Parts: sequence; C-alpha cells; structure tokens
Amino acid sequence: RPRKNLDDGPSSSIMQQRLMPVQHLASSLLSRRQMIKGSHSAECEADDEAGSVPSISPASFRASTTGLKPTLSWHQLVGVTFFAVCGGDYGLEDSVGAGGAALTLLGVLLLPWFWSLPIALMTAELASTIPEAGGCVVWVHRAFGPFLAQQNAVWNLVSNTFDNALYPVMFVDYLAWFPALRVANSVRYFTSLLMLASVTALNLLGVDVVASASNIFALLVISPFVALVLAGLPKLPAAEAWLGDIEPADGEPPIRWGAFLSVLLWNTSGYDSVGALAAEVRTPGVDFPIAMIVTIVLVTIVYLLPLAVAVALDASQTRMWSDGHFVRVAAEHIGDWLAAWITVGGALSAVGLLNTLLCTSARIAVSAARLRVLPSALASVHEPSGTPRRATVALSLVLAVACALPFSQLVSISMLFYGATTFTEFLALLWLREREPATIRPFRIPLDRWKLALACTPAMLLCVLLVLLAPYEAWVIFMLSCAVGTLSYLRSHTPSWLGAWCGGAARQRPLNGGGYEGCPLPQGEVAAHDSRSEMSTLAPSATSAIEIAPLSAYAH
Repeated sequence: RPRKNLDDGPSSSIMQQRLMPVQHLASSLLSRRQMIKGSHSAECEADDEAGSVPSISPASFRASTTGLKPTLSWHQLVGVTFFAVCGGDYGLEDSVGAGGAALTLLGVLLLPWFWSLPIALMTAELASTIPEAGGCVVWVHRAFGPFLAQQNAVWNLVSNTFDNALYPVMFVDYLAWFPALRVANSVRYFTSLLMLASVTALNLLGVDVVASASNIFALLVISPFVALVLAGLPKLPAAEAWLGDIEPADGEPPIRWGAFLSVLLWNTSGYDSVGALAAEVRTPGVDFPIAMIVTIVLVTIVYLLPLAVAVALDASQTRMWSDGHFVRVAAEHIGDWLAAWITVGGALSAVGLLNTLLCTSARIAVSAARLRVLPSALASVHEPSGTPRRATVALSLVLAVACALPFSQLVSISMLFYGATTFTEFLALLWLREREPATIRPFRIPLDRWKLALACTPAMLLCVLLVLLAPYEAWVIFMLSCAVGTLSYLRSHTPSWLGAWCGGAARQRPLNGGGYEGCPLPQGEVAAHDSRSEMSTLAPSATSAIEIAPLSAYAH
C-alpha cells in the first residue's frame, strides 16, 4: 500500500513494529554489501542513494563468504571431472582379466547409466543447492548434522590419502618402459617427489589453472587411444573370436566377481568429488549438470572404443590381462611407436589425476579443518589466488611420506570408504528433499521424492556391495577411522567447562554462515562472521536461498 497509509491512523505504530525485522535485515544486507569489492561498486552507490535493496550476484556473495573465487565454467569442469573419474583407459585391464572381455564391455556400456548417472545428478543438485567448498562433507552436515559429517570427513581424508599417493608411483612405473628412465631405490622415490612438487605448484596457482591444465592433459591422454582405434580397426578379427566364452586359468573360478566389480565400479566413479569445487563455479545450477552429462558421454566413449579394439586384437589372452596390458597389445599388434605413446600417456594420466584430486582433496581438508578434524589453520584461504594453500601444502607433505609405502591392496581398501561416503551422500540427497522441500535448487533432478528414491536404489545397492566386498584389512582401517571421527566430534562438542581442553569455547554457527556448528572460528574470520551474524540466525533452508538467489528474492 502507499507509504502515507503507514504514517496515518492509529495502526501506524503497529505497522512500524512489524516492519522493524524487515528493516533490520535490510540494514544487515546493506552493511554486508559494503564489504564486497568489485565491479558492482558503482551500482551499489547508486542503490544507496536511491534507498533500494542492492543486487548482489550469487558468485560475489560466495566469494565474500568463503574466500574462494568462482571462476570455473562448465567446459573447465569437464576436464576436472574427466580426471576425477577416468584419466584414460588405464586401470581397466584388471577387470578384463577378472571377468572376461564380453562382460567388461557390457559393464562399460551399462554402469555409466545405472551407477555414474545417479552420482553425477546427485552431485549437480547438491552442489548447486549448497555451493560451498567441501562437497560431500557440507552436504552430509546440512542433512544429518556434525557427527556424521565429521565421520564422512575422516573417511574422505583416508580414502584420498590412499588414492593420491598412488599416482606419483604410477608416474615412475610408466616411465620405466623406457630403458633410459628406469630408476630404483632413492632415485625412484625422489622422482616421485619431483612429480608431486610440480603438481603442488600447479595447484597453488589457482583452481582455474588446474582446470585449464586438466583440459590439456585430457587431450594428451586420449590421443594415443584414438590412434589405437584407428590403427587397430583394419586388423580386427571376427566378433566371435572375442565375444565367446573364455577359458579360465587353472585353479581360478570362471569370473572373479570381487576384483571385477571393484575395478569396474572404481573406474566409473568419482563424479561426487568435483562437488568440493562448488564454491568456485560461476553458475553451479547450469555448469554442473552440463559438465556431468558431457563427462559421462566422454568417459563412456573413451572406455568403450579402445577397449573393444584391444580385446579383439588380443582375444586369446584376455584372461591374462593386468595393469599396463594396453602397452603390450600396442607393441605386439601395431608397433613400438604406439606402445611408447600409450606409455607417455599413462605418465601424463597420473599427473592429471593427482592434479585434479589434490585440488578437490584440499577443499575437503578445508571443511575438515572447520569441523576440527584437522587443525583450524588449514581452513584459511589465500585471498589473492583464492586457493587453500595451507591445506594443499599439508596434503602434499603427507603424500610425500605415503609415496614410500606399499599400496598393493589399497584399491580395495579405498573402495570401502568410497562406498560408505557415496551411500551417505545419496541419503543426504533424499533427506534434504524430504526435510527442505521449499529450498531453492538452481538445478533439481526432475523426479519427485519417491521416483528419486527408486532411481537412486541401484547405485545405493552397488555402494553396499562395495562395502561387503572389502577385505578384512579394510574393515580394520575403517573402524579406526570411525573412532578418530568420533573423538574429533567429542572434542569439538564438549561442554563449556571443558572448553580449555578443546582449545577454546565453541561457538554455534549454522553451516551457511561460513562455518560449522560446534567448531571455533578460524583466525581472521571473526570480523566477517560478525558482519553477517544477523543473517546467520535464519533457518538452514533460508540461508541456502540467500547464498544462491539474488537479493530481490529475499522479499518472499
């Protein structure tokens, strides 16, 4: 109604009292807007003079509250996601040896749609709804609270440590195909450290540099398999030669289901790890869905065509396949030039995989530090580059030690942790749909709650299968990790009279206020938190809307 109606009559004082919360929120938004620097300064001054509510882009708001810069677009996300999932056909050979050529090809055709697609769409919806660094850690925290979030953080840290430490060793192993580059003992170890240091330096430059480098690495890694397909097509035998039944090795069952499923599921997973970069994506609601679908199609083609040609050329020995067999097929059936090319591609694949996973792991470490699983100093972000440099360097130092350890059984161990974390992510997706139906979702899977639960069921059952297939050693490490997560939770949620033991009294903060409930504020964030303390009192669903919607939507 016109403003003069508010100032006249006996109800004016009542109306003014009702307007006070709205005016208080508007003033807090204005003070928050004044802290944001950038291209909107001229518009902000004009808004102040006009007395209107300013318009702040979601990307600017996220940059001001997290310190991370939203610079990634969908085509850069494709390169990052490609290496988080695939990195070339390297690693598929074990599944051929365990299950045979026909079953492996069938799995490569079907799993992307029953396993990869639900994970990718889940990542797109949750990352666009909660565009913060940390990915699965903040998703689980939003849905189930700090206890399960801290468990999830520990599981991710353990799994990422095991995974990432493999790639410097793989880099040296691939280079050993060239006689001049065969090294051993201390020289081999220092070569791995040199590769790790190079990738760390690349990560310290910023996430946009990591994404651009991933696109280049992807082209270099795919190119030798394109050559394998083109050079091998004229030499293909009849289809019956490699689609028929294959005789198992002596003393082995026809199909080793445990190894077959673990390797194949591992090579088609990893989409959810890119959710850790949500705070650094320009428009998560648009970029994530496009990047996920493009990557699924790309990974399926990259796996299917070279694998079909290679098993057709080497049909008589498919049950003998193991790591590095693509190089042997190229040398025996096409030429040493292609074998050398695939070998170099394998080394570059190891670099690209570590480059991407170190980037996503550092963001998860930031969330773990805010949950007090890790020291709070690791939660800081370097403002000029928008990079969590402390977390990146700390993870690299841990990997430098882990590179010297044997990792023969760590793939199966990692799969237990991955199955557990992915299962909790699906539960978070379903629970948030039930608990926060009105929350703004820039991208929403076009299914209602029951159809969504039905669509997620096959992937969730495969997560349970991964956990059940894990060896005894994996369960021991998993239980120890759960104990560490429980202790970190108790440490960060102790009563006030135990605050001295905790290192400081905890302050309760909502997730979207820049931290986590029960975790102390890191140094340097107190002022920023105080400036938005009024906004932090909103409900979780409302704070998610503030982060991802323009300020014009606040009137609702």
